[in-house]
Amino acid sequence: FTSTRDMNVYSQSRVLLSQWRRSVLALPSCRGFRENENFTFDWDKVPDTLEKERKKFEEYKELLGDAMVPKEKMNIENIEYTASQDPKEWAHVQHYMDVSSPRFIPVPDKDDEVKPSGFFYPKVKPGDYPYFVRRSRSWLYPVYVREYTHPVPNDTTKFTVTDIKHVDGDIFKLREDIDKFLYDRYEREFIASVSEITRKIMYRGNVEKDIKDFLKLKGF
Repeated sequence: FTSTRDMNVYSQSRVLLSQWRRSVLALPSCRGFRENENFTFDWDKVPDTLEKERKKFEEYKELLGDAMVPKEKMNIENIEYTASQDPKEWAHVQHYMDVSSPRFIPVPDKDDEVKPSGFFYPKVKPGDYPYFVRRSRSWLYPVYVREYTHPVPNDTTKFTVTDIKHVDGDIFKLREDIDKFLYDRYEREFIASVSEITRKIMYRGNVEKDIKDFLKLKGF
């Protein structure tokens, strides 16, 4: 310790840890799973004071001896090995190379054809509109539905929201156009919020299909 204050902080933390052990591990549900054939850790075997920790470390150091800090540095360049050109042995290496190789998402053909799945290559480019919505890495629309939890502590209010991500340009103009599209379809207004920093628009409710229809209509 560099000062008396550090020693006091450490002592207080050890006291709090000891109290937590007695209060939590005293529960039958916890103590029943503390040590078995698969889990051998036991809090009672952990030293609860600094002096006991130091003593246990000294015993551990004496037990290992020179093996704890080897004197000679291992030189892996001098390890003997045998080169093999057997195709059967190389097949195992090739298998792991194929498994670990990065998988790239194929780039679709740049044509106006609509695929049987409904997919089509983006027809617009940045600058055609005051805003631009970039597709995800998998070439899908960045529109996601999730359950929103209020950030205020002790507030368990939850509701469904729809997020539109990867928005570039005038994000407020995009919200205005989506609001108009939704109003023409449902004749009602939807609650929404805009985040310029995260380039995201959040609508309350599940309007995923409607927003994707809007993006398809625009050619994104």
